[in-house]
Amino acid sequence: MDAMTRMDRRTLLGAGGATAAALLAGCGGPGGGGGGGSKSMTFLNDSDIKDNPFGKAVEAFQQASGISVEVQPVPSDYDTKFRTVLSGKPPDLVKINDDYVRGISATGALLDLAPLIERDKVDTSHFPKDLFEFPRQADGKHTAWVIAHSPRLIYYNVDLFKEAGVDLPPTTWSADGWTWDDFLSKAKALTKEGERFGALIYLDTGYEQTWAINNGSPTGIYSADGSSFTLGEPKAAEALQWATDLTCTHRVQPAWGDLQSTNADLQLFTQGKLAMMFSQFSTLPYIAKNVQGFTFDVAPPPAGPADQRTESSVITYAIPAKAQNPDAAWELLKFLTSEEGGSFFVEGNMWLSMDDRPLAELKEPPEHVNLFVEAVDHSTLPNQTPNTLGARQIYRPLLDEVYNCNAKAADVLAGAKAKVDESLAKQG
Repeated sequence: MDAMTRMDRRTLLGAGGATAAALLAGCGGPGGGGGGGSKSMTFLNDSDIKDNPFGKAVEAFQQASGISVEVQPVPSDYDTKFRTVLSGKPPDLVKINDDYVRGISATGALLDLAPLIERDKVDTSHFPKDLFEFPRQADGKHTAWVIAHSPRLIYYNVDLFKEAGVDLPPTTWSADGWTWDDFLSKAKALTKEGERFGALIYLDTGYEQTWAINNGSPTGIYSADGSSFTLGEPKAAEALQWATDLTCTHRVQPAWGDLQSTNADLQLFTQGKLAMMFSQFSTLPYIAKNVQGFTFDVAPPPAGPADQRTESSVITYAIPAKAQNPDAAWELLKFLTSEEGGSFFVEGNMWLSMDDRPLAELKEPPEHVNLFVEAVDHSTLPNQTPNTLGARQIYRPLLDEVYNCNAKAADVLAGAKAKVDESLAKQG
């Protein structure tokens, strides 16, 4: 069944015979009802969306609304291109890294969506509240729109657990038998020198916030007001050292240098050379397609001494303040977070939709795929800063010395603090 046929059937059933186009037209846009007359828009994205679930959602929107969407993919160095176009004649819609929303918002380059949300009475009752509120700024402006999210869990090879006689991780958000000590014990039992590693944590940068918070850091990477770099404080630095010691001390995690090629982690896992891996929901399609003769499943991150949380990647888009067709862009954003639009992301296992109703359509494998949905209630997000990009450009390269077992996390992070704090005082 093609996307448009599916959309027509569901919308007719759910709206008493109204067509999807009529529903979209009735919502209105920044320039007036039905998209304010705009019948085309441009859309800057960090990848080509042709033939993937996102592309199918956009195609369905175009057919239903009559609005033509020109996607402009930038598959490399997207952040540089994004900043360049904002200062000139920007596209009507742009993808924005969730960590950069505050800094870019402070420049006035993004349209405030709050009046549009209120005017169109957008029903957000089915949205995770924290994710919906994420782009709201201190002055009340809603400068971006979260269209989906991608929680992180532990993927694991069920067959390797059984072969090694190791108890499987819990199937609920539980610390029972699933603490950091338990995780390390299992990783050791699952490691077979020269054949496979038991675990991989530190390649996915989402571990920084997750492990820090779970170890008792009050704020994770940055202070609550975003003005201070707190990853070097004792509890946070200790957490990063714990994850690194899986390699440097315990030898149950691949060496940092062996993980720098594209998809190195996913290849190791799907080839049966890695028993446990911390990764996003969005890696599920690759894993499901490429596993070689074994069963895989997912579990929550192991519980730290203080908590058991995880971090989602937040898929965020914004309308530039100088956009020529903001009305059409707003219509697309609303569609992508509707029940109908969100179903494309869920059915394709690309992301979790903001609207919780399509999440009932998640299908196995893995058997406990619904743990991704439950992750919403166990989430942590790094605090926003005026210049997260600048901060990352300073401290993350320095962490290579830690990951290569040549320095301690506490020393490197403490040494970086002054420069990072200075960068956080700037807008970027």
